[in-house]
Amino acid sequence: MKLRLQQYVFIALLLVSALIAGCSSEAGSHSLDDIPNGFAGPIILGVTENSASIRFDTGVPTVCNAPYGLDTNYGDIATIPMLSGATKDHIVTFSGLEAGSTYHYKIVVTDNQGQVYQSGDFTFTTEAVSADKETNWLALEHGASIAEVSSNFGDAANDDSWGANSAIDNNRGTEWASDGDGNNAFIEINLAQEIAISRLVVHTRTMSNDTAQIYSFEVLTNSGESHGPFELPNAEEGHEFMVEFMASSLRFLVLDSNGGNTGFVEIEAFGQTIK
Repeated sequence: MKLRLQQYVFIALLLVSALIAGCSSEAGSHSLDDIPNGFAGPIILGVTENSASIRFDTGVPTVCNAPYGLDTNYGDIATIPMLSGATKDHIVTFSGLEAGSTYHYKIVVTDNQGQVYQSGDFTFTTEAVSADKETNWLALEHGASIAEVSSNFGDAANDDSWGANSAIDNNRGTEWASDGDGNNAFIEINLAQEIAISRLVVHTRTMSNDTAQIYSFEVLTNSGESHGPFELPNAEEGHEFMVEFMASSLRFLVLDSNGGNTGFVEIEAFGQTIK
């Protein structure tokens, strides 16, 4: 993929901020409280046994990284995909984590003037291993796959950043974004086998410019049954819907939204296999 000059500049800024992140507070590095127009967050979007995701907003466009580790020496650095350089709305995912462990992290951002801002120390604790955890049949790890999608932002492949796989990867730090489909967005997912589905959990994406948020959707099964409409009152979390139908594939169609690059953070389905 070819990068524009602006993207190369921001990649360089990101590398500079990563170097500063490895040091104690140095000259040229400011507090997050000093960012023009303010800083909001971080908000924990979700924590699993092996990953966690946070969201925060900066008052001006920035690129970011987040050093993390089991203590304040950190050791690893999480970054975000930079499709168009700096942004105000950031989602960062920490991966490769140990279950039932407390992790430390801090946020480092760089604006387009080369000014670096960093936070103090934050923490989160991963989920402990659960022997009776429910199976999400719409997860890639359980054999689900994308059958069809209306579009992916930037004409991305399904397994690229913002591609359709991001809606079924059990990771709330990634999102499927359509390429401006608005109310015409849809995503169809094949399950590994036929499932008697009893519960759906659906989390819509949104953007800070009040677009991309889905307000309602319907579900079509492989047998042609239609279920819904289902309402999504906000984009802050996944919403649960109790259902009762059998399916080996599900198509989620947007009915109402505020337009733009509509899509889902995550779609989950739970139920029993058909014997």
